[in-house]
Amino acid sequence: MIGRADIKPHRLGPVSRMTMLLQISVVFLVIGLFYLLVDISHRYSILQNGFRENAVWSIYQLDRESRKFLEALHRLAEDHDLSPASTRAAVTRYDIVYSRIKTVEQGRFDINVRADTDIAKGVMAIKALILENQPLFDQLSTGTRVPDESLARAKRNLDGLLCLTEELLTYTNNAASVYRSDTRADLSSLEMRSAVLIGLLVVCVGCLVYSLRRQLKSMQEAGTRLEAMADRLNAAYLDAEAGNRAKSQFMATMGHEVRTPLNAILGTAELLQLATLPPSIASGVGTIRRSGEALLEIINEVLDFAKIEHGNLVTETRAVDVKEVAAAAMEMIRGRAVENGNEVTLDIDPTFSGENVMTDPTRLRQVLLNLMSNAAKFTSDGVITLRLYDTKGPGGSAIRFDVRDTGIGIDPANLGRLFQPFTQGDASISRRFGGTGLGLAICKQVVERMGGRIGAESRPGEGSTFWFEIPRIACSENAGATENDLMEDGEVMSAPVPKLNVLLVEDNKINQEVATGLLRHLGQTVTIAADGLQAVSQVQAQSFDLILMDMQMPVLDGIEAAKRIRALGGRCATVPIVAMTANASDHDRQLCEDAGMDDFRSKPVSLSQLQELICSATEAQAVLPVPRIEEGDFQQRSEELVSVLGKHDFIDLLRHFFSDADGLVAELSNAIARGDFGAADRLLHSLRGAATSVCLQQLADQVQAMRERGPSDQGVSQLRDELAARRQRLAA
Repeated sequence: MIGRADIKPHRLGPVSRMTMLLQISVVFLVIGLFYLLVDISHRYSILQNGFRENAVWSIYQLDRESRKFLEALHRLAEDHDLSPASTRAAVTRYDIVYSRIKTVEQGRFDINVRADTDIAKGVMAIKALILENQPLFDQLSTGTRVPDESLARAKRNLDGLLCLTEELLTYTNNAASVYRSDTRADLSSLEMRSAVLIGLLVVCVGCLVYSLRRQLKSMQEAGTRLEAMADRLNAAYLDAEAGNRAKSQFMATMGHEVRTPLNAILGTAELLQLATLPPSIASGVGTIRRSGEALLEIINEVLDFAKIEHGNLVTETRAVDVKEVAAAAMEMIRGRAVENGNEVTLDIDPTFSGENVMTDPTRLRQVLLNLMSNAAKFTSDGVITLRLYDTKGPGGSAIRFDVRDTGIGIDPANLGRLFQPFTQGDASISRRFGGTGLGLAICKQVVERMGGRIGAESRPGEGSTFWFEIPRIACSENAGATENDLMEDGEVMSAPVPKLNVLLVEDNKINQEVATGLLRHLGQTVTIAADGLQAVSQVQAQSFDLILMDMQMPVLDGIEAAKRIRALGGRCATVPIVAMTANASDHDRQLCEDAGMDDFRSKPVSLSQLQELICSATEAQAVLPVPRIEEGDFQQRSEELVSVLGKHDFIDLLRHFFSDADGLVAELSNAIARGDFGAADRLLHSLRGAATSVCLQQLADQVQAMRERGPSDQGVSQLRDELAARRQRLAA
């Protein structure tokens, strides 16, 4: 197993925080570099523009063209050369000077000419001087003769042009030099800042890489440790699974080993009770049987709890008359309660409206019997009351069951310990009254699986109230007949048992004697095989109508024996094989089904169960014709059946028949709706066999007729009507 010492935590927190800080630093450095790049790009763009259009060069060209213009004007004014060529040259030079002025004004230079006021003023002065003499040159451009005085006056006005251009050129040159110097200083500063940022970025990236490598190494080490831990956990899981399987195997084996002698005890007691015994001996036999049944109940609780632990608890939902279930549970517990001098009452609220609901009748009966059994155990000369009424649960409408007693009660400090496995309210309880402490834990699991809740209230010396609620899911189906519907004024019904040739495959001598005694009491011919290999030989030697097969046997077990019998073919492929074993798990049941067995019964198997198996085998194989039971013979036949089963068991048998019949009819309707006529025929076969077993031959004939003409919705409706009429007829 893995303890705390096996898990050594690694401090990854500081490394992660350092990595986060480095990542944030890198992000800020990258942002700073981005802005530097933007600034450098901007300045580079300015320099590029300066390379294309330099202010000093443009003003230099303006000064140069001004000089050429003044030379041409001098030839016109001083030399009086007014020839067309000289005039055209002077006008051209004038236009060039003017265009150079416009270039300086509108050009994009490395320095902002318009932003520098001194340069702007110089340009404006030159422009004003040039524009002042524009009319003269307009006349010259049209060929008009201009007086010498006008030319001389223009020359005098323009003599100061060279001074203006020279001053502008000198100033611009100086300004450009200062601008370039400042630009170089800014570029040096940008270069320095870029170098610093790049250096910091390199350092941060290096630290980040180092930190990430360190963290990666730590993660690899942690992964190695986790992998090792996973291996240890897997090994521990396999060990636990092996222990769990061993525990399950142990429980199954112990259940089988305990059930085997218990089957002999209960079977022998049942056989003795069938005989006429002196009262003192009959009382002792009754004690033996009740004690054996109590032991069987404990075994069932342990096995149920094992199912719950493995998540294998299965609940069935079908239409149920909860009044009938409650009344049956009360009658089943009445004998035990009366032994302690208790009175048992059933209190159903007048407004109770949840008779027919969708729930699991078997599990509901199990919870009621457990709670009422506890009440009977811990109460003497008192009253035990089972109360039913409607209530509001967390999920809506619910049915509440209260089991109240006037017994010893439970101390409040011990109430919280209830409903826990192997726990009772008081440590002395198990010594005084016995019990495993599993009953309430199983009840809690069952009720919660059914969607309800359970609890308890108690005061020492004043009694206890155990209650549980289940959702009230209404249904339209008839949930079956009540006990009053099945019997009135002590009238009971019975049916004959057909005589079959039965092969009993059982290795335990006592179980052989008990099962043989019960079968012979039912008028059966019994052949015994002590193991599976003998069973195969017996089947090859003669024909049998029914095979009762134990699972665990020497030489050849029941599973392999069933497979070999089925492989023989012919009649062996269809003879009913019923597993009659002390194994009681769902896995064992599945193994039997896979081996080709027809049914599965857990030991101990009672006389009524054997009778049911015989009737079912007769129906399946039709070895002997089933005696028809006419309505006039019904009373006689029912009395014969009651003489073997007992009145209470026969009432339960009829009640279960009608409840199961309703379920079979509902499944039959669904099978017809989905077109599964194979399943419909199997359901009709089961219903016919069950009707025959409880002496309802007319109903069985109706079912058989439906099988012959084919199942239909109309036939299903007729079956429902016949079942309802049969209930009313029996009640009458």
